[in-house]
Amino acid sequence: MQSDKSVVQDLIAVLTQRGLRYAVVSPGSRHAPVSLSLWHHPDIELTVIPDERAAGYFALGIAQYTHQPVALVCTSGTALSNYGPAAAEAFYQQLPLIFISADRPAEWVDQGDGQTIRQSGLLDRHVRASFDLMQDDDHHDIKWFNRRMVHEAWEAATSLQPGPVHLNIGLREPLYQLIESHTETPRPRKKVQGIPALNSTQLAPYQETIAATEKVLVIVGQQAFDAQLSEAVGRFSALEQVLVLTETTSNIRHGERVSCIDRLIMTFDDEDENAFIPELLITIGGQLISKKIKALLRRKFKGAHWHISADGTGMDTFQRLTDVIACEPSLFVTALTESNRTSTYHHIYYNLHTRLSSLEISTAEALGWSDLLVFRHLTARIPASTILQMGNSSVVRYIQLFDQRDDLRYYGNRGTSGIDGCTSTASGMASCAEEIVTLISGDIAFFYDINGLWHQAPRNMLRVVVINNGGGNIFRIIDGPSTTEASATVFEAAHQQNASQLAAHFGITYRAVDSAKALDAAIEWLYAGEQCKLIEVFTRDVANEDILKQSFREIKKRLKPE
Repeated sequence: MQSDKSVVQDLIAVLTQRGLRYAVVSPGSRHAPVSLSLWHHPDIELTVIPDERAAGYFALGIAQYTHQPVALVCTSGTALSNYGPAAAEAFYQQLPLIFISADRPAEWVDQGDGQTIRQSGLLDRHVRASFDLMQDDDHHDIKWFNRRMVHEAWEAATSLQPGPVHLNIGLREPLYQLIESHTETPRPRKKVQGIPALNSTQLAPYQETIAATEKVLVIVGQQAFDAQLSEAVGRFSALEQVLVLTETTSNIRHGERVSCIDRLIMTFDDEDENAFIPELLITIGGQLISKKIKALLRRKFKGAHWHISADGTGMDTFQRLTDVIACEPSLFVTALTESNRTSTYHHIYYNLHTRLSSLEISTAEALGWSDLLVFRHLTARIPASTILQMGNSSVVRYIQLFDQRDDLRYYGNRGTSGIDGCTSTASGMASCAEEIVTLISGDIAFFYDINGLWHQAPRNMLRVVVINNGGGNIFRIIDGPSTTEASATVFEAAHQQNASQLAAHFGITYRAVDSAKALDAAIEWLYAGEQCKLIEVFTRDVANEDILKQSFREIKKRLKPE
């Protein structure tokens, strides 16, 4: 069965022909022709999420895991506005979400008709492209136009620079009529995209530069795991003049790389900074978590900066961008691996990284119960092959202080770095994942996004850890907020809430923890069985920010005794 509206028939036919398998729908009426057609389609896995903001992030979690387009469908009016945060995050993570909004007929916009706003182009700032489809499509040219727009939307979403797209459809009543599925099959269309590569002439000057440069710093930002790139970076990191910095969200698993950037930099004095600054900087991937490396390089780096991306786009994060290299990163990096030269650059800082690893662990244990110790135990004890969804603010920063584990996959919404969809994203990923998905979230982020649990999708693969330290502790760590008496109220949103009743409301098994011994037992409990569980870790009566700063002082003191 499908809607009797030809525009909807063509929309669904083209999307499924191109490979659409996942759709997330929020309740409403105006979009009934689309939602009913998807619900009846045998090839679509459809999930209903009542809150459109949560729905957007839920779909984003599916796209993170599957690397496939996910359709989102909403009714007319302000519903579409609620997709805005997820659209922005998908835009900067380059994830292929297809937003489909039902609209009133165009002639009724601004004419006092209910649930009618200016929907056309509403998401334009954070989508690759947007399209308005026509309902009155009896004419052959209009049918051709609608099908062409859907094809173009798919291609924009899945291009070398993938990302979200928006399709807006004005629909007239009646909305609920269904017919037997007998739509003519659309003419097939595909886009073949080759792998961007440089020829030997183009590569030669870059190879020569690597061979002649004593200090080459490679920084890999946020991206999904890419086996070929991971292996290529691993081989490149073996060169004596090359130092590779990664974060958990880089998902690089090979080679000798520094995976705790802030832990390294916080040991530097001015002389150390000067010695560390490279002659050449190479970047791959998206956004970085570390504010320290961005601040240091913006302040002191004066050399050339190459950014490698298949789509030929590059961010000038360090204000020194000289070359944007449009090439598949694994191919480009592989071409540089024969350019070794004598240097101590790699040796010095990789050895320092390994020394800091043991100091970090022992210091965290010695300082006792705190957020730092909690993350030490969590990052060490999460089972292998688990997918880790990292909440934003202090959570993702604490995780960066401990060595990346090559047997985990790391995700976090670091495109825009908001707390508004952490639970929803993890829920979406868990709904389709074959592995356990563990969300580690701060308390404010968890309470903010509780509608991420308001759905009937499978969540047996989801495990949740909430760090309840009584508010947004990131504002005690960063400079500025703690200097004002309004900090606890205005910035931290201090509270006395807990998640026990929320867990019960959503049918999730719950356990509270307030000591290291209890935490270790709870982690074992969390992964026993095949059901969603939630651990709430209480550290609200601990001076977490003081312990964190003390750990930095202790590590530096033990590294460089007076």
